[in-house]
Amino acid sequence: MNPNNSAKAIGTWLEPLRPLLDSDNRLDWPRLAELADSLDELIEIYPIASGSPGQQRSDQLRAIRIELARHGLLDTTQQPALFAVLAQFVCGYRDIDLRDSTGLGHGVLIAHHASPAARQRWVPRLLDGELAGIALTEAHGGSNPAACTTAAVTAMDGSWHVTGRKTWISRLAEAAVFVVFFRAPNDHLVAAAVDAAEPGLHRQPIPPAGLAGWAWGILDLDEVPIHPDDVLHGEGMTLLRNHFARYRPLVTATALGGAAAMFDAVTAALTDRQTTGGVARLRDTALVTVGRAHAQLITGLLGAAAAAQLAESGHPHAERWSAVMKAHGIDLADRATADLMPLVGASGFRADGRLVKIRRDLGALLYADGIHDSLYRAAGKQHTALTASRLQPAPGLLPVSA
Repeated sequence: MNPNNSAKAIGTWLEPLRPLLDSDNRLDWPRLAELADSLDELIEIYPIASGSPGQQRSDQLRAIRIELARHGLLDTTQQPALFAVLAQFVCGYRDIDLRDSTGLGHGVLIAHHASPAARQRWVPRLLDGELAGIALTEAHGGSNPAACTTAAVTAMDGSWHVTGRKTWISRLAEAAVFVVFFRAPNDHLVAAAVDAAEPGLHRQPIPPAGLAGWAWGILDLDEVPIHPDDVLHGEGMTLLRNHFARYRPLVTATALGGAAAMFDAVTAALTDRQTTGGVARLRDTALVTVGRAHAQLITGLLGAAAAAQLAESGHPHAERWSAVMKAHGIDLADRATADLMPLVGASGFRADGRLVKIRRDLGALLYADGIHDSLYRAAGKQHTALTASRLQPAPGLLPVSA
């Protein structure tokens, strides 16, 4: 696969959809092209080979994010939501570990809901390229935040001290700040911006099977102090629902970008094999697989785009669409790449190869930001509910950390 190919994500995949995606010409396509070119240049400087040790790879990914920020290519939520989806497709095409490379990620919660003091403290750092993590999931899983056991007690000075364990936390070592969800002394679910350097935070890294660019594992909180300015404005469940309605389409687009890169690598290999005489003609079964995979990836991307626009508009069904399109889009990406990979033969199965990494990362995304069975189930529950309740959020459309 030609390493300098991020622009193909736009020319081959996005441009044909432009009349549909951008009928009113709102999107900044030159900025998207600049992002693609910058990614190729930066990856030449900071190569993120799949065989790199974890810390080295993490450092390279952080360096790329910081350089994108310096180039003015970090999305500060001023662009339309659809632009962020397409930008993450371009990033995923280059490497799925480049998720959150073009925006504030979970730091959007701080930018939109934190106190003025917390925004002043954290938003400039996030805009300079630092990362925010989210700490929600516990041992019982991430789909039932109502069962959260991490809780605060009121200290003598009036501050809160939070104690608990959060599991399966991404960006465990790299985040500068965590958005932590916990129970306030009045038992309400709330969130707060917690400095990752707090002495009461203890980390237990666990090597992941995919998405290994960032550290992952368990985050323990031992009487971590929370001051009033740290607490985000809004009820915890509402913050979660609204945030992940906007965040999941970005994850989906990143995954589909990685799958599109495999599609292009496989079709290039098949074309080369036929051109050089390696095979007289491609089998019909191979051609069917290629045609079906293309249709799957395009429809998955269109679903992610629709979900992002519904979330941007505040549509009452945005959460449902975001959840089910995330599950559906990544399922399609996973199935398409599973079907495509055997077509390149044994050369595609190198342990340090790009295609193997894409398969591992997509496998991880079947669990990140919501295990797919739970997302499908929750959407199905809404569809079969009484008409009068269909505009109400359904329980279960909630995340695990990613």
